[in-house]
Amino acid sequence: MLLIHQIFVTPSEGGGTRHYELLKFLSEKGYQVKVVASRLNYLSGRARSRSREKRNGLFIRYSYTFNALHRSIPGRAVSFLSFTLSSFLDALKFGKIDVVWGTSPPLFQSLSALLIARLRGAKFIFEVRDLWIDFAEELGVMKNKILIRLAKALEKFVYAHADWVIVNSPGFIPFVGKHVPADKIEVIPNGVGVSSFLVDRDTGRKFKRKLGLDGYFIVTYAGNIGVANDIDTIIETARLVRNQRDIKFLLVGGGLRKEEYRRQAREMGLDNVLILDPIPKFQIPKLLAATDVCLATLKNLPLFKTTYPNKVFDYMAAGKPTVLAIDGVIREVLEKAEGGVFVPPGDPEQLKEAIMLYYRNPDLREKHGENARKFVMKHFEWAKIGEDLHNLLVKLQRGV
Repeated sequence: MLLIHQIFVTPSEGGGTRHYELLKFLSEKGYQVKVVASRLNYLSGRARSRSREKRNGLFIRYSYTFNALHRSIPGRAVSFLSFTLSSFLDALKFGKIDVVWGTSPPLFQSLSALLIARLRGAKFIFEVRDLWIDFAEELGVMKNKILIRLAKALEKFVYAHADWVIVNSPGFIPFVGKHVPADKIEVIPNGVGVSSFLVDRDTGRKFKRKLGLDGYFIVTYAGNIGVANDIDTIIETARLVRNQRDIKFLLVGGGLRKEEYRRQAREMGLDNVLILDPIPKFQIPKLLAATDVCLATLKNLPLFKTTYPNKVFDYMAAGKPTVLAIDGVIREVLEKAEGGVFVPPGDPEQLKEAIMLYYRNPDLREKHGENARKFVMKHFEWAKIGEDLHNLLVKLQRGV
């Protein structure tokens, strides 16, 4: 199996490790797994120190990528296109391939994956991780109608030539189903390895002390700090509770707008907001062990109701309650689990009230956190999701 994925990361880096975990599972089942990834880390924008590595049975080749990810929207486009070309050329160097896995976003890299699959006579799986063209259009990030039409035409082309389409959220099925027959769509959701989040309280206290936050009630947002993530609402919520001196907001991640929000928090005099650079995935359990309440936010757009954010599964596995300002399918998960509180997106007053509810009720924090952990252990463990992916690949190879 070959995966082409610009944003692929390992647990030693910051970011979601969905593909690493699934491919590691397949490797343990006897698959030979190769990955072409970007030489640049997507969240930090920093170059990796090596051009290739082997890790847990995965052979990873890092391809050249133009370094402009966090400079501007056009810079990101050039970065994506440069990887599309370099990943194609590097993938040609591999030997026998049975299945090629293309993933979007960015969409362009899926074209490389499709071309490699056709050249090698391999099966092609197209994965949709978010409806990025529609999201960009709704957010106003992509306004040029010609570019939008071209991007949608490319997306339809890839759909039409995929042997199978997988989505990481059931919310995407109605959209993907406009282009692909229902029997060729499979949900392989985001998941989590609960055992890696079983961190003792003392480790959490040490991590808290290391950050200089001993004695504080910690409200954590961990993930991308970009256009879609509605960090403005978190910043405004922090302003509303700044007189509660023992509450600190911790935002951990990278993204296009991170420095802008750092500047904004300074200008507003918010000493209760700390914005940190991304930390390696293997450190996230310690971060969450030091946390009292977790936040997941997105802008108030109808399309965001379709998403399964990685961070929410991490929060739940860590046994922490989530204050969720995202409606839709992820709200259904959290409410079934009884593992947190939903508030309307974009409403800092209600976000504040939910945080204060947990601040005043440590027993409720404990109860919702434990509920959340039990739920993801039953429904979203990587081992279960990996087995579902393996079964799909068996069907694909048999031509079912």
